[in-house]
Amino acid sequence: MNKKNILHRIKKIITDNNLSNSEFAEKIGIPKSSVTHLLSERNNPSLDVIIKISESFDNISLDYLIFGHKKIKEIPSKTLNKLSDEIDEETSEDSVKDSNNNLKSIILIYENNKFEQIDKLRD
Repeated sequence: MNKKNILHRIKKIITDNNLSNSEFAEKIGIPKSSVTHLLSERNNPSLDVIIKISESFDNISLDYLIFGHKKIKEIPSKTLNKLSDEIDEETSEDSVKDSNNNLKSIILIYENNKFEQIDKLRD
């Protein structure tokens, strides 16, 4: 996760939606000064701001904002529930622990809603 990349994606959202900084601030429910400080790179985006952006724009996912991953097509909730039930039946907590999954990164979320990603150090 790179904070400059997150800021770039936020700027792109503002541009793509033809919003002024004031309109963007109003849409996501934060003071205009917060947007100004964010876009001037005086402040880093907090988790709270990132969540507000995702909640305010239907086509923007948290994965996109934080990691730059494209949003995938929406899956109907009935399908998700069915898949979830199937996964629960097939996967137990022990099987996940015993698998050969390798740690990629950890995201720490602080009480003040700031966050950081810690990537696994390569050997």
